[in-house]
Amino acid sequence: MDLNTFIRIFQGFLNESKQKGWMVEILIEEFGNYLASIKNREGMEVQFFMELDLENAVQLSGPTHQSKLNYGVIRREGEGELFAKEVLGAFHQFWAKHSSKRKSFIFLYKP
Repeated sequence: MDLNTFIRIFQGFLNESKQKGWMVEILIEEFGNYLASIKNREGMEVQFFMELDLENAVQLSGPTHQSKLNYGVIRREGEGELFAKEVLGAFHQFWAKHSSKRKSFIFLYKP
């Protein structure tokens, strides 16, 4: 999967989260790194992150590189475990619906 496709999936997931009534705030949005705060109606907050490992990218051929993508949910210790699981499960369902390839390797094109 290429990075742009995954970013579109990530953004689509955040939009769908808003439709569920969750409050979404983008905290960090830079190349390969995204962090969003997601709150449910009860005020429970988790942070959903996506991080591209650019330091360990491997050149495949010419301008094509491959890198590992890390993503997940951050929560305060002892709080929000159920909501964190709900957010991660919702993301996996959204990803499965919108991509036939659910791999965490991303292809980058560096001209």
